[in-house]
Parts: sequence; C-alpha cells; structure tokens
Amino acid sequence: MSQTAGARLEQLKQQLNLSSSAMSREAPKDMAEERAAARFDIDALAHFWAGGKASYNLRQQAYRDIQYDPQLVIQPPRNVLEFSRSELREFTMGQIYRLAQIAQQSDDASYVHELQQAVHVYSESLSMRIGVSDSLFRNVVMMLGTKEQQAKWIDAVDNYRILGCFAMTELGHSSALRDIETVATYDQSSDEFIIQSPSITSTKWWIGMAGQTATHAVVICQTVIRGQSMGHNWFVVQLRDKINGQLLPKVKAGDIGEKVGHNGVDNGWIQFDHVRVPRSHMLSKWVNLDRDGNFEQAPNPAVMYATLIPERLALVRLTVQLVTQALVIACRYGVVRRQGPKNQQIMDYQSHYVKLIPAIAFMYMARFSADTLHRQFEVLTASGNMDRTTYLNHMGDMHAISACFKGLSGYYSTDILETVRRSCGGHAYSAYNAIGSIVADHAVMTTGGGDNVVLLQQTTRFLLYRLSQKTHPQLDFKSSTHYLLQPKRYLALSTWPVTDMDTCLENLHVIEEALYAILVKRLDSIQKAQKEGQSENDLLLESVRVAELHCAAFLFSDNAARFSTDRHPDEDTNGVKTILRQLTAVWGLHVMHTYSDQGFKEGFFSPHQIKAIEAAYIKLCKSLRKQVIGLTDAWGYPDFILKAPIGKYDGNIYQAYFETVLQAPNSTGVPSYHNKYIRPLTERTRSKI
Repeated sequence: MSQTAGARLEQLKQQLNLSSSAMSREAPKDMAEERAAARFDIDALAHFWAGGKASYNLRQQAYRDIQYDPQLVIQPPRNVLEFSRSELREFTMGQIYRLAQIAQQSDDASYVHELQQAVHVYSESLSMRIGVSDSLFRNVVMMLGTKEQQAKWIDAVDNYRILGCFAMTELGHSSALRDIETVATYDQSSDEFIIQSPSITSTKWWIGMAGQTATHAVVICQTVIRGQSMGHNWFVVQLRDKINGQLLPKVKAGDIGEKVGHNGVDNGWIQFDHVRVPRSHMLSKWVNLDRDGNFEQAPNPAVMYATLIPERLALVRLTVQLVTQALVIACRYGVVRRQGPKNQQIMDYQSHYVKLIPAIAFMYMARFSADTLHRQFEVLTASGNMDRTTYLNHMGDMHAISACFKGLSGYYSTDILETVRRSCGGHAYSAYNAIGSIVADHAVMTTGGGDNVVLLQQTTRFLLYRLSQKTHPQLDFKSSTHYLLQPKRYLALSTWPVTDMDTCLENLHVIEEALYAILVKRLDSIQKAQKEGQSENDLLLESVRVAELHCAAFLFSDNAARFSTDRHPDEDTNGVKTILRQLTAVWGLHVMHTYSDQGFKEGFFSPHQIKAIEAAYIKLCKSLRKQVIGLTDAWGYPDFILKAPIGKYDGNIYQAYFETVLQAPNSTGVPSYHNKYIRPLTERTRSKI
C-alpha cells in the first residue's frame, strides 16, 4: 500500500468508530480453536497435497515473492475485483510479460515453474489466457505434428516468440465438430492450402487470445483434396505480424467483448478469406499428403479430436483451483460467524457441514485422481513420441474418463459454489469477498471444452461398447472400465447384501462393489431399452446419470486404493492417511446417497438401505465437522490469493472487511453527481422541479 493511501486509510479509521465488538474479538479465538481441533498434522497434509515438503516450501516461497510485485499482483488500495474489462486485458498481458522476463533471467526451472503456478492461482484469467498458448496450442502440435513441425513451433511457444490460440469452436456449431464449416482446400499448383470461412456461422468463436494477442492459431478445418472431402485436419495459421501486431492480409479477427467471467482473457472471433498456408502447415503425424496430392488418412478419425483430452483435464485442474479457494473462504467465515438462539457458529448447523464436508472431500478426490489421469495421459502421448498402436488402444479409455470427469466436476462444482454463496450469506454478494468472481470464472466449466451433457453421453456410449465386448484391449494402466470385464458376476447380484453401514467404513471395497454392480445393471438396462427400440434421446437423461456415476465410482476406487488401511498400516504417525481415508469414505457414501435412485431402479437398494446410507453419511460428516479448517488450510492459500476479507487466515474478518471497503474509490464523501442530480431535488422550496 502506498504511503498516501495508507495515510488516507488511517485517517478514515480515526474518524470512524472501529472499536472491536464482542463478536469481532471472538472471531480470531474461534479460528484458533478450530485449527487446534484438527486430528491430523495440518502441515503434513499440506505437504502431501503439494506433492511433498520441498514442493510446498517452493510454492510458499513463490507466493511470498509475487505478493509485492505490482506487475503480478495488484497492490492496495487498488483492488483487482473492481477492474474494468480493458484494465483486466492489459494487466493480464502484463503478467505474461513479467513471467516471461523472469523465465529468461532465471536458471532455476523448478522455481520459475512454481512462480508461474503461483500467479496462475492468483489470476484465473492469466491461467486461462496463457494456458491457451502453452497448453492447447502446444498440445495440438505435440500430439498431431511431426518431429519437424514440433521443432519449428514448440521452442517458439515455450519462449513466447509466438503466442498461439486454439481455433476449434465456431459461431454456429460450438464444439459439434462434425458440423465444422471452415474449409481447407489443397491447391496442388502452388502446394498450398486455402483456408476459407464460407459463412457467418463458420466464424471461429470464443477463441482465447484471438481477440488481441495471438500471433498464430491451430485451426481445425474440413479438408478438401482433389474435390473430395478428407475429413478434419489441423493447420497452423499465422494471424498477426509478430512485430507490429497487425492482422495479416485476408485474416479478420476481433474481440468478442464483455463476458460473465475471465475478462482478462481476450476471447475473440476469426474469419479467413482465402488465406494461403504451405502444405507443411498441415499437422501430419497421423496423415500424409505428398506434393502430387496423394493423401493418406489417419488410422482412426478420432485421433484428430484427442487434443480435447488434455483440455478437459486442464479444466478439471482449474475447477479444483477455483473451488478450493471458495471453500476456504466459506469454511473460515462459517467458523467465525455466529448466529442463532445460542449464538452458535453457523458451521455447526447441519445445513452447513453436511453440504461443505462432501465438497471438501470431492476436491481431494478430484485433485489426486487428476494426477492419476495425468500419468495415464503421459502413457498415451509419450511426450510426442507415442507409438501408434499404444495410442489407439488407450485413446478410447482416456477420452471416456476425461469426458465424464470434466462433466461431473463441472456440474457438482457449480452446486458447490452455490452452496458456498449461500453459506456466506449477504457478504457473498459483495465483490470484495471474491465469491462472485469465482462463480463467474467457473461458469465456463459446464460448456467450455465440450458441453457436459454431450461429454457424459459420449462416455455412456463408450461404456455400452465396452459392455458388449467379450475382451478388452491390454492397457498400460488400470482402465476406468475394468469392472465391465465381469458383467455376469455383477448382474448375478440381485440385491445388496449389506445392512450394517459400519461395514462400508471398515472395508471401502464394499462400497466399490456396490457402485460397480449398480453401474453394470444400469448399463444393461439401457442396452436392453435400445434393443427394444428406444432412441439415444429417449435415454439421454439416464445416460448422463450413468456417466456421472461412472466417474464418481472411478474417483472413489482410485482414492480407496491410494488410502486403504491395508496399504499404509504403519505410515500414519501424523494422521494424514487416516483423514484422507475418512474423506474417501465420505465421498463413497456421498456417491451412494446421491445416486441411490440408480440402485433403487434396479431393485439393488431397498428403501431401508437407502435410509441407512443417508444416516451413515450424515453421521460421518458430523464426525468431521471440527476438521474443516485444517482440511482447507492444507490447500496453502495465502490471504492475498483468496482476495476475501471474510476468509482471513487469522479470523479477524470484520476489521479486514471494513478496511477493504474504506479503500474503495469514492467510498466516502460527496458523489461527483451531487450538484447535477441530488441537489436540484433536495434544495427545492416547492413541490415542483
């Protein structure tokens, strides 16, 4: 904070009554008691979440280093939550420039990476904006480009000499790739492709970085060779001059303007008016076109869409990044805010903790399973050196699980954020408490990277395909569909034999088996309905529900294997494995409770069992009520990252909130429009103006 701004704040504080009330004095004590109630070592859990103590310390050092850098973090009294669209566009690009400077000046790659990640957590717009270039653009070239093409563009992307964008979605078609209209026609006489936008609906739309920034784009087009359609292919197309920023001839592009969130990202539109690119700009790892126009198609057309897998996984990680921050704010506010006939902490109300604790559990499940899928994706791609057979064998499974993971996380996190908003009462409506901006930034997660309904439907199609297969391909990792290898065993289970829910908590495998049995039965019922003449649309809602359950079961199974007691019998001196096993159990009971209708439809769950599941679920949540601060502290967010005074680490929220408001522009004094609009009304001596 500048000296002038600090002096002004102190002057205002002296003029106002800011003496502490009993509630404001109690709040820090409540927070300290909540922290002390943790049954586990919070620091040890924080280290585990971060990937180890060294990684945690490096990230915290990065947070400290960026906090007072005015090019990376907005300094008081300015507040980034008040920025206009144009201010956010410029500031976010300035962050990218500053990070590029630091990367060029430092020889410590690990530290630079952590510094970048710290800024990504602070600024969702920065994360999305640069992610378009160093993730989406880069991944397409790595997955679909030849070694020569990778050599041509990857180093330039990594060192910011070019800024790329991902030109897939169109104004009239969004992510419905079969309907994409943009055309690339091969001109054999010049050995070039001619890229054309034939209609207004073919305009590339929502393209991050295209509005003001990107120098290059990877563009998916319908490909025409010798007058015949050859399916979809990706092309690298230069959009702007790298020196003066002007659009190249025959390229038209602009900013799509104000959005609900992510206003630091210059989403834009692009039209191509017979833009010519060399044949070498068609990404050709899987296809080949020689000088004479002889074209070799990809072994499977779906390889051209596999670039969406890393986008979905990235969106899940962004979801975790956003929603964990919102949960920290809600939980900290919930333990210091007191209300009711006994002046109790609002977190003690069942309506609070039974909603927030499963949400916390989901964040842990999603975070660790995202790591699992990241490792599996590396098997699929082998850093650009993928074997064709390995790639094709693994791609279907990766597509299915990434699609439903993005779908489930998008929908459930939307519900979590609404719960968070309600949990913070009226204070969540203040922009200064960050909940509104998180909700706005997260809103894209239900449609970006593919509409959730469509993605979940695609997953169910794949599950039905796997169910009908007698054998599955040999994979280098455990498939999320492994339970479909033994459908007869699950179909033979007419009812769930469990009546004592303590059995589920003692042996997580009991929950896993129940979820798999329900899934096989529901998929079998959908398959039979299709054979009886019902269409995909007739069964759409059922298909979506099954795909969500498949993902939820995968998250449970993956983490139950990771945190089962038999794997770590003597490794829990700090309580970390115990609390993570309890969170896994919460998630398992949450899934059985939330999707109990699926078991009931198949006669697998009885009404008595459903009631027992609900009772066990609520009881387990209640037992973890005092753990919420420790569990959310472990995510390691400093106050300046959260941007919410009601989420202060020390619990002193009321003082911080008031001071934040006092620093807002024109928060006190006579408004500039007083003489124009207020005074003419109030100085009247007669009833008419």
